Amino acid sequence: ESISNGVTAFRRPQARNASRTLYVMAVIAITLFVTTSWLAVKMDARPSESVSVLSQIARGSFPAGSPGSITYYLVQAFTLAILVLAANTSYQGFPRLAALLARDGFLPRQFVNLGDRLAYSNGILVLAGVATGLIIAFRANVNSLIHLYVIGVFTAFTLAQAGMVRHWFRVRTSGWRWRALLNAVGSATTFVVTAVVIATKFLDGAWMVIVAMPVLILSFYGIRRHYRAVARRLRAKARAVLAERTVENNVVLYVERLDPATREALWYARTIAGTSLRAIHVPFPGSDPGIGPRFFHWTDGEPRLEVLQGDDDPVEALLEEIWAIPHAESRYVTVVIPELFRKPSLIDAVRHRSTFSLKLGLLREPGVVVTDVPKLGGDDWIPSRAECVIPISGVNAASLRALLYARSLGIRETSAVFFADGDEAAAKLEDDWRRFPTGLPLEIVDAPYRDVGPPLLGRLRQITDDPDSVAVVVMPELVVRGTDRLLHNQRALYLKRLLLFEPRVVLASVPYSLG
Repeated sequence: ESISNGVTAFRRPQARNASRTLYVMAVIAITLFVTTSWLAVKMDARPSESVSVLSQIARGSFPAGSPGSITYYLVQAFTLAILVLAANTSYQGFPRLAALLARDGFLPRQFVNLGDRLAYSNGILVLAGVATGLIIAFRANVNSLIHLYVIGVFTAFTLAQAGMVRHWFRVRTSGWRWRALLNAVGSATTFVVTAVVIATKFLDGAWMVIVAMPVLILSFYGIRRHYRAVARRLRAKARAVLAERTVENNVVLYVERLDPATREALWYARTIAGTSLRAIHVPFPGSDPGIGPRFFHWTDGEPRLEVLQGDDDPVEALLEEIWAIPHAESRYVTVVIPELFRKPSLIDAVRHRSTFSLKLGLLREPGVVVTDVPKLGGDDWIPSRAECVIPISGVNAASLRALLYARSLGIRETSAVFFADGDEAAAKLEDDWRRFPTGLPLEIVDAPYRDVGPPLLGRLRQITDDPDSVAVVVMPELVVRGTDRLLHNQRALYLKRLLLFEPRVVLASVPYSLG
């Protein structure tokens, strides 16, 4: 089974090498099984709760005190190694299978993502979590867990063999009749085993698999139906978004305290706002009472710092003020939030309670673009130029909304970037780009491992290598509700975490609501 799942890992010609390996494995497995069974019968080895049958055979073959007694311990060690490798096979096969299902839309898209070691990390973590849960629930009782294994494996064997019978009847190549007969016999045999286990062990835990299978299958189809519905709506609304050529943008600068991050955020807000800039401060316990005059000195009076009264909760007062500003599909409110970090720590980021709560409160507000201006360290560096990058995963309503918003910022050097994992994906994106013209240049960056993090960082560092430049990342983000959040925006969250402490990078999240 592991060989058939891992054909792509073989040296070319892959199918032939995998087939030869499978034949050798079959001969070894049958030989070991037959001879071990013969020895078990001859030695009258019996199942025991304390000593395995294999251990009894090994002890009978190599008695204690005999010259070959050390071989008994070698058999035990090899048995342990084989079991470890068998468990490891699941951690190789399941993540790959989950990635294939996710690519076809039957599982959440994050199962396709590769980790730093070029493995499907999310599949590995999910498998580890489920395995841990089963071990705890069944108290590591092998007699109970084995039913789950047998039913799952033999059901898969039955379906795979039946699928091969259907395949031979469809292709009808040379020798297809005897091949179909062989697979039919195999399918019938494994079906009988499955039926026997279900009938005899149903109340001992086998019922869980019987219930889980249809639930999982219905979940797969539900996930695919959701992805297809969202994709249709996003593509259908793409032309409507593109027809709204005029985008209005009101900029609000949140001023919590006067520090180097606020100074850089002020420069960015002035760069994109023109004359429609507001600066807002809400007093909080321990805040600087003279922040107004000092801010006036910073800006020479423009913009004027508006001080709100937030007796109960400063964040709530600020949220209410922002919600009161008119915003809609083509009328944005950009909230610029400066954050000064002493060290690159996610714990410190969460401890910034006011800014974290503010971003959380505005995250899913349609028409409100949350722009984070993080700064690591306390230097007073101020950039003189900005370059805007919009990472897109396709041409649809959400990405087009972000592209139009980015164009409204007035940053001269603005481009969309698509990270392609192959020539086919790049060609499809280029075709869609021609059908939905935005007036912005498109860059296609090769990302063969499906991990957009390293190539995106490389692209941004080309900008920030200039000591006078800042990179502005405009991120399309889909606004969904309820459990649908588990199926969307995982890539956006990953990139936000990746870029939070990247020097001289401004991150703006452009929401798009399906309604």
